[in-house]
Amino acid sequence: MKKIKDIKAILFDLDGTLVTDEEAQMIAFTKTIEYFNLGHLSKEEQVKHFANKNISQIEEAVIELSDLDIKKGEVRKKRKEFLVKLLTKEHTPCTHYAKELVSFLSTKYPLAICSAGEKQEIMLKLKNNDLLKYFKIIISANDVQRLKPFPDTYIKGAQELGFEPSECLVFEDSLNGLRAAKDAGATCFVVPNSNKKEFILADKILDSLEDAYNLFQK
Repeated sequence: MKKIKDIKAILFDLDGTLVTDEEAQMIAFTKTIEYFNLGHLSKEEQVKHFANKNISQIEEAVIELSDLDIKKGEVRKKRKEFLVKLLTKEHTPCTHYAKELVSFLSTKYPLAICSAGEKQEIMLKLKNNDLLKYFKIIISANDVQRLKPFPDTYIKGAQELGFEPSECLVFEDSLNGLRAAKDAGATCFVVPNSNKKEFILADKILDSLEDAYNLFQK
């Protein structure tokens, strides 16, 4: 792991790392699979086919399982419609100490959002929490060919800020995000969204972003 003094830029995942949007995501997902005649699937079947998958993988599963004639891109578009409607009405709160950490780090480093979400969703979440002003670059699913766990998102985020991924620190919460960050060559701090033991590749495992805030204050 690089020493903090050697870090030149910081890249943040969004969902689960800076904002807690699980409820909105679940509602949008449920509405989407119901729209495509898959509302009959049990919880166990939903986990089997959709858990721990990005939106492209979920779309492939829906197309395979549905009895409808679905063109590529339709599932993604419909889910986005449902989620954007929710985000315009409901506030997705920040995770613990996210605002404090981002505000402080923005005075020391250039920051970027590197998310697998759609650009419109990302902008709504950042604006709702008054976070948009802190980020120089926003990388979304619209900006790369391959989503996490592939490293493309973090490679592009680093390049857009003018650095190599090896010069960057990533904040993540998921295994897919951790793999993407490490394969890009970045240092990665994680606030795990599941069993800590699974995150053995992380350079540091945090209990919350407050741990990172205190570390950088020293």
